[in-house]
Amino acid sequence: MDLINQIDNLTRRTRRREFEDGLMDYVLAITFLILGALCGFIFSPVGMRWVATQLLRNREVTIIAEIGFFALLILILFGARRLIARIRRNTLWKNRGFVKPLRWQVSWRVNLLASAVLVAMLIVAFALMRNGLVSSDFVLRTLVSSAGIATGIVLFGVGRELELERYRWVGIIGGLSSALILLLPLSFSAAWLTLGIGWTVIFAVSGTWALRKSIAAPEEADSD
Repeated sequence: MDLINQIDNLTRRTRRREFEDGLMDYVLAITFLILGALCGFIFSPVGMRWVATQLLRNREVTIIAEIGFFALLILILFGARRLIARIRRNTLWKNRGFVKPLRWQVSWRVNLLASAVLVAMLIVAFALMRNGLVSSDFVLRTLVSSAGIATGIVLFGVGRELELERYRWVGIIGGLSSALILLLPLSFSAAWLTLGIGWTVIFAVSGTWALRKSIAAPEEADSD
């Protein structure tokens, strides 16, 4: 039994190294900033008018450009991961070994819970709208808010499973901040932009705090 516990602890510590230095937080911050800004533009009156105009003028080129943009976004994120790996090899993890991150850092139960909360919020919002208790704008804000809350649940699950206290707080603060979108008189596009900026700030603060702590740790070890 002790051997199994030791193996579990070693596995957890190995998985936790992917997030301990805070560099992944910057990647997530950039991701949310881009997606928030993109959705904020596309769902705005100006953005929808522009997209509709481009589709009417030259549908094929517009569709190809949209596909190319998302492909470029994936390449940027992939490149950011490669850059992080190089930084870690040359600085933070130098002479300390290297860990290849897993594709999934949270169990299927946490993902299922996050998905269930998202779907449940949308169902309740639609039901309230059908009964005339809320407006269609509230339903659209619910879509945005539920996406942020689901993200918070996943991140809290990551923090819980990896025993990474920082991510528990990121999940709680991000989830509660996303829930506030329901109470704000925001349009659909403004709600996406608010969600993106909010999560960007949270990840940037979290990443900076973790990175400073990670940089200070080797220096303290060397001084000892």
